[in-house]
Amino acid sequence: MKKRIIGLDILRDIGVIFIFFYHFFVEYIVTAQGTDSAMFGYNYFFNILARPASLFLFVISGYALMYNHEDELPLGKYYLRRFKGLFIPFYVAYTLMFVVCFLVNNQVVGHDLPISRFIFTILGVDGVAQLVTADFYLIGEWFMSCIVICYALFPILAKLLKKYKFVTLGVLLVWYIVVLLIYNPFPFTQLMNPLFIIVYFYIGMLLQQQSGEEKINTKLRLVCAVLSALIFIYFCLIGFVPSLEWMKLTQEQNELIYFAISMTMLVALRDVEISSDKFVYTLITYISGISWYVILLHHRIMILFYSHLSVEAYNHREIFALLLACIFITWSASILVRNLSSRVKKIFK
Repeated sequence: MKKRIIGLDILRDIGVIFIFFYHFFVEYIVTAQGTDSAMFGYNYFFNILARPASLFLFVISGYALMYNHEDELPLGKYYLRRFKGLFIPFYVAYTLMFVVCFLVNNQVVGHDLPISRFIFTILGVDGVAQLVTADFYLIGEWFMSCIVICYALFPILAKLLKKYKFVTLGVLLVWYIVVLLIYNPFPFTQLMNPLFIIVYFYIGMLLQQQSGEEKINTKLRLVCAVLSALIFIYFCLIGFVPSLEWMKLTQEQNELIYFAISMTMLVALRDVEISSDKFVYTLITYISGISWYVILLHHRIMILFYSHLSVEAYNHREIFALLLACIFITWSASILVRNLSSRVKKIFK
């Protein structure tokens, strides 16, 4: 059995936690139209790592597939594994939230849309497709769409990695720069496009092949940890110190910094070692184990809360109580979906 890389679990946990809290506060602003200035501050703080969190989750995905030698599996077995790990939880979570949304909203999702558009949901790409045309999107967002495309293309990318790894990297980086800084040919932001995100996924694959199981130099890890902290402090300063607003960059320039911090955090944390008999190890691996279910469910649960509660008069204690409710219900739903998914997976042995 391959040794568990606890550092990647830590990164995954950081990612899901920051994304969870960012969505909680952004929906207070967007869906509930809340006006408490403190919530805007919390939203900004958690947004600092929300985008980098998304990026290193894609990097981790590419890294993990290569680490587990999934490139050596027969295509049929590989795609069956991806279907069981990705689509079955998605379908189960979607069904659960579809029923809940109907009971709460008294209307089914996409009630007036052509049923043919449900194909986007079946393929798991409705999160990106709904940016172009209305569909039956409910959970998973752009993240699900992007990881579906990345997993689908993995066997091809793995072959390119083995034969033309740096040529492929060069082509992808040129594409990355063109789409990010010069011209975006897509009818929505390039930051949510699978063909843009796949660069991060491939870099994760390349990192694993290049580094293997060798320990990263301690000094390099320390430098990367310091750089991660400095980038985080930079975003805090420009967000909370009005006199430093002149240091703010464009969205495209920020993307490069987000990529930098995602990579420095990966290098700094990958080789962290924690004894498996420690409580913190159990906690880290537990959160990592349910992270995919949390990512699928949490945002829709929050939207349901904010759509049906009048939060205008909420004080901070009541907002905190709502946050606890979101955490508890998301956790409970994640456990339910995980257990149901496990039973369904047994059909596809």
